[in-house]
Amino acid sequence: MLKEVSPNASSLVMSMRSIGYSFNNAIADIIDNSITAEADLIKIQCIWNGEEPTVEIEDNGKGMDHDELIEAMRPGTQSPLSTRSDDDLGRFGLGLKTASFSQCKKLIVKTFQGNLCNQATWDLDVVQIENKWVLDVEDSLVINDIEKKGTIIRWEKIDTLSKKNKEDAEDNFNSMVSNLSKHIGITFHRFINGDKRRINFIVNGLKCEAFDPFFTDKSTPLPIELIKNQIISCEIRGFTLPSKNKCTDKEWDYYAGEEGYLANQGFYLYRNGRLISSPTWFGLEKKTPKRKLCRVRIDIDNQSDLLWQLDVKKSSAVPPPLVKRRLKKILRSLVSPAERNFNDKARRLTNREINPIWQRTTKDNGITYQINRNHPLVKKFSEELGPKLVLDFEKVFFLIDNGLPSEGIYADFSDDKNINEIDKSEIEYLIKLSLDMIDLLAKNENIDRDRAKITLSTTEPFKTNWEYIEEKI
Repeated sequence: MLKEVSPNASSLVMSMRSIGYSFNNAIADIIDNSITAEADLIKIQCIWNGEEPTVEIEDNGKGMDHDELIEAMRPGTQSPLSTRSDDDLGRFGLGLKTASFSQCKKLIVKTFQGNLCNQATWDLDVVQIENKWVLDVEDSLVINDIEKKGTIIRWEKIDTLSKKNKEDAEDNFNSMVSNLSKHIGITFHRFINGDKRRINFIVNGLKCEAFDPFFTDKSTPLPIELIKNQIISCEIRGFTLPSKNKCTDKEWDYYAGEEGYLANQGFYLYRNGRLISSPTWFGLEKKTPKRKLCRVRIDIDNQSDLLWQLDVKKSSAVPPPLVKRRLKKILRSLVSPAERNFNDKARRLTNREINPIWQRTTKDNGITYQINRNHPLVKKFSEELGPKLVLDFEKVFFLIDNGLPSEGIYADFSDDKNINEIDKSEIEYLIKLSLDMIDLLAKNENIDRDRAKITLSTTEPFKTNWEYIEEKI
């Protein structure tokens, strides 16, 4: 015997609130509906309003009629197995409700189509009291403006913010709004910059700027790889971001992102042009400094959702075995240009100087760096010391040689920090030192001053600052 067992409304609605949306992901899920509704302007207004904050997402899309609105407010309005149009960013038919309920207890949707305005409200307090899915639907209202179209989503009774300390709560709210603009800027950057259908996003009156993680203006793109059969369509393209010396300091800092180059390497998954996941190697590689300039764009359509195990929040996915095998095969070609950049930089920093202050040597399958005892200045200073001071001097050298903070230097080098750059105020001292070094080299090496200058110009810190030194000597 078959028996219908309906879910308990008051219990289920609380479960729907606990799926795990962040504020940013919840807003992004609402935006998906606006894009599907063909909007090209989406405005978000977040108002603190004392201790009763509200959020409104307004679009100029095609809107809904009375029946469409009721269906849109139904939890699970469309099966994830249903065929969707190519530009549909929806997935489970849950986004409007679960995203909203995760942040608020009252969801109001007002929509315009033709000369009619339709409105419906979910109030979760009422649902819990009645233990029924009771939706407050207002009668259609005739309006004078026949050109008015679009939809307004309004959140009230936002109870996900701590209100114990009013000042801190308001600061946290404002911080969330600021982060929201950045989140929209990267999640929908291909719509903002017109790679897809151009859409303008405005948060609290300010236009959101696109953040292109691939820095396509200066990056080196790799050939497109296609994975396509009857059930899956996937496009892969790698980008090698420019090294620090090929862009401005402002560009370098900007495209690092808040997490930095090391964290932001990897695959960026897009579904119909909308960013889904944070950068990841899907377990195929580790995030290492050598690959920090490698970012790979993966484009899928909305017909591959089940294969990619796309989650309800549309914030994570897992590549199907076919795609994962292919990614593993082509991974070396994707990361090798970035690794070459890193290795070239490392080689440039190894010992190629004629008279280096640091000597690089291999020892027991390892590498050591030591102060060069034969450096002219070191050698001259040692010769002028008495026997006891020479021994003390060697003790200092031993500590310097074996106390080199290699891990810290490696970390700073990997993050392209400026290491031991001569401050402009020290240039005059460096110029005076270079004159002494030229005299010393000429005497010790029995060479003329021109040859001594050439030798000095290959040695740090003179080499890096030679443009300032050369005109003074």
